[in-house]
Amino acid sequence: IPWLILSLLYRSTFTYFKRRMYLDAGLQVVKKDAQQIRLGWLNRFGRTAIFVKNDIKLIMRNKRSKMTLWISMISLFYGLLFFTDSSGGLFDYPFWKIFAGIFVSGGFLFTFGQYVPSWDSAYYPLMMSQNIAYREYLNAKWSMIAIATLVATLLGSFYLFLGWDVYAAVIVCAIYNIGVNGHLVLLSGAYIKTPIDLTSTKKPFGDKQAFNSKTLLLTMPKLLLPPILYLVGSLFGGEWGGYLTVAFTGILGYFLKNKVFDLIETLYKTEKYKTLKAYKQNT
Repeated sequence: IPWLILSLLYRSTFTYFKRRMYLDAGLQVVKKDAQQIRLGWLNRFGRTAIFVKNDIKLIMRNKRSKMTLWISMISLFYGLLFFTDSSGGLFDYPFWKIFAGIFVSGGFLFTFGQYVPSWDSAYYPLMMSQNIAYREYLNAKWSMIAIATLVATLLGSFYLFLGWDVYAAVIVCAIYNIGVNGHLVLLSGAYIKTPIDLTSTKKPFGDKQAFNSKTLLLTMPKLLLPPILYLVGSLFGGEWGGYLTVAFTGILGYFLKNKVFDLIETLYKTEKYKTLKAYKQNT
């Protein structure tokens, strides 16, 4: 039996190498079908669609940007830490439902939107030389954040199994993320001047140099203001009064979008040459 096994192994090994030891086979050009991402249906949104399509292609083609999708998916389950604590512990308060709802609906906002315009650092000088309209560029980024927030809110509908009040926290936080935090991440982006290596999966949450006093100050309202608004509203209208206060703030921010964008656009223009210089030095 050992000799039989040995002969079978010899035969299979000989056959394997015989089929593959041809010089011509190693010199053949490997052909791969190119995959083209067609997003023609976005053209109905005008010039803003150009930047939206570039962002979608950037996310689909690069390692670093793909990580934002995975982290966004993971953040959908972040709320389980807070929503399932019924033991009277630290997280068993409505205040924390709002805090969790910000992350559940805003995973993409914090992982992608937080680093605008660093995602475009590789070709940002080229974009600026084309004299692009900052308003269209910023509106495209905001649209990406808003769409991703809506998708995350729909995917987070499984929180309905934990109660209407739980999913209500996710919904009102989504409104706040779109109407307020969507503006704040773009505002803080004017002060982030660290380029991103799209081919690397290291440091998925960004380089430590991307954080400074200004960005940290702008990060605090994103996380702390919604729970504070909830507490103020709950003093007058209970739990649902708190929810309505957070939602109303988000709706107000949405209707003030043009005014806020005027400020953000001016800020980006002011910081334009500092950003270009920083990207060039870190390249």
